[in-house]
Formats: sequence, structure tokens, C-alpha cells
Amino acid sequence: MSQATLPQKLLFLVVAAITAAFSIFSAVLMTEPGQSLNLPRSWVVTYFQYRWFFIGLNIFLLAYLWYLHVILEVWSRFWMGLASIGVIICIIAANFLLSAFFPSYQYDANYVSITEADQILTGNDVIYAVEINGEVRGYPRSHLEVPHIAGDNIGGKDVVMTFCALSNLPVVIEQDIGFGQSDLGILIQTHNNLVMVDRNSGELIQQITRAPEFSEAEVVSHPNTMTTWKSFKELYPQATVFIYEFNRVLDSLLLALFEGPMEKQFSNEHGAIFPTLDMNDDRLPSKEQVWGFDFGDIQTAFTRTFAQNNPIYQFELNGHPLVLVYDEAHDIVNLFDGVLNGTKAEFESINFRGETDNGKLSQLPLHNGVFWMVWSHWYPDTQVFN
Repeated sequence: MSQATLPQKLLFLVVAAITAAFSIFSAVLMTEPGQSLNLPRSWVVTYFQYRWFFIGLNIFLLAYLWYLHVILEVWSRFWMGLASIGVIICIIAANFLLSAFFPSYQYDANYVSITEADQILTGNDVIYAVEINGEVRGYPRSHLEVPHIAGDNIGGKDVVMTFCALSNLPVVIEQDIGFGQSDLGILIQTHNNLVMVDRNSGELIQQITRAPEFSEAEVVSHPNTMTTWKSFKELYPQATVFIYEFNRVLDSLLLALFEGPMEKQFSNEHGAIFPTLDMNDDRLPSKEQVWGFDFGDIQTAFTRTFAQNNPIYQFELNGHPLVLVYDEAHDIVNLFDGVLNGTKAEFESINFRGETDNGKLSQLPLHNGVFWMVWSHWYPDTQVFN
């Protein structure tokens, strides 16, 4: 046994306690338990910004603990080994775990034909169509829940579909987020919405706002159209479809682990599974899916009922004409710029693609089907068309 004095033993135990507390806190902060505890988003951002310092500090504390162990022998080698494994696991959890669980497919996404996808998907499966310059990709919601990110060149544009299951939100952005070609991955979720990291530049992007954390870079969004697989294959017979193969043992574990919580996230009988949202805005039921539009300094949310009752709705925001279109046959809600050839568009008819008898309107990005509780948290001053 050690001949260490009582003060030396106390020093060892204090360093051990600090090392353990720091390691565990870092792991909790940067994984889902931190959001369950409603830890501030600013703490997450600060940890990420200085992560290499914090990793170094964690390693230094562990090394100092080993130094004290060698000269004092307060613990056995077994307990020191066990403590070291715990610290290493915490470092991995805080900094590398989620990206391993949820791999990004920005550059190597798997796309198949309509015929092949039809063997996998069912008629009522929700799918998001991305059409750029006449070329179409389909992204089934169920196949985005694990990777969250799937990219491709569509119609000459390098874009990436991002998806947050907690928000029920697809957002399409260009792969160049202002620093050249990006390498997007999952960092964490805050306030029930995905935070992505560009591993090339170190920038963070909050998915719902598309706002970079550390710069004034402009992230360019592209629209997507939400519909069912039955409608998608009818409307876009030449499209290709993103299919996640679920070929890892870990995938089955993740699906089983998140099945129950995600059922609660979609259930009107439960609140958000992470208690990080301001749930005070009762203009709509918290779990109602809305179509959100971010127009710079003004935001709006459209309900499905409003769209159904106003299948062609012309209006203005900040003096700019817009057109909301609802296609009943395919349950599609899309928004279009109401300006055509430099003037306010005049037309007798319009379809969900924006095609009118006088020309085609430009589709604008909507936050399709996002939960009201998430939209109203991030945009508390939003207008509501209900």
C-alpha cells in the first residue's frame, strides 16, 4: 500500500474527482443527455469552439492523475486503468460519437431508380422532391433519419439535403457554405433542431435558420416539395431516389433505440422529448405540422388547413408578391415568387410546379411540415396563416 500522507491522498482524490467531473460533464454537454437537462446552447457552441483546448485539458488531467498514482500509489493499477478507460470514453463521446453514429452521405449517397425504390418504399411514405433545372432527386423521410445528410449534384448544382427528425424538417442547401467545398457532419441537436459542422472550415450551421455561427457567410437554400411516395413516382417517373441501406448492426440498434422517443415526438399526447423549447405560443397545437417561410426579417407559417381552403393564395410580404399553391390530388403545398419578368404575375391558372398560362414562377424554399413547437421557438414573431 502507499505511504502517502493524508494531504497527498486528498490531492490525488481531488484531482481524480475534477478529472471525472470534467470528463463526464463534457460528454453529457455534447450528447443528447445535455439537451435532456436543457443545458444552454451557448455552452455547446463554446465547447465546440475551444474543443481542442478542452480535449487537451482532459488529457492533461488524466496524465497528472497517473503521475500522482505513480508516486503515491493511492489506487491500484486496476482502478487507474478503469478510470482511464472512462475518461477516454467520455472524450470520444463528447467529440466523435454522434458523427460515428450518424454518418454523413454528402459525397457518396446511394441513389436508385424509381423501379428499384418501389421495392423498398410504400405508397404513404413521406418523400421530399428536389428539382433543379429539370433534374429531380427524391429523399424518403425514413431514409434520412439515420444519416441526416445526403448530397448530390442536381441540375448542375452541388447541394445537400439535411434532415432533422426532431423538427420533422428537410432543408436543402448548397454545399459551398461560403468557404469553398464543405464537409458537413452532425454535431448535436439544440432546441430540438440539428446543428451541423463543416469539418473543412470549422463552421457550425443551425439547420432551421441556416445561420452560420462564427461568420457572416451566406448559406444558399433550395426548395423541396413534400409529398407521398405514391404521388412522387407518378409525378417524377425519371427521378432517382436516395436510399439508405441500413447495412450496419448499429443501424438496427439506433432504430430500436429511437422508435419510442420519436413516436412521442409525433404524438399530440406528449410534449417535446427534449425540454428545450418555449412552448408558450398556443396559436396552434404544438405538434401541428406547418409550412414555414423565412423572408429575411419576417417569417410566416401556413397550416395545411389554410392551404386546403385557399388552394391559390396571392399575398404580399414587405410589399413583395407571393403565391401559395395547394395541390389536393397530391397533398402538396408550395410557395412561389409572385414576380414574373420583372412585374407582378397575372395568370388564370397555376399548378404545384408554378407553371401558369403566362410562364413559370420561381419556387421558394419552405420549411415543409416542421412542428409548430419548433418553428415558433426559433421564430417567435412569426405570422400565422391559419
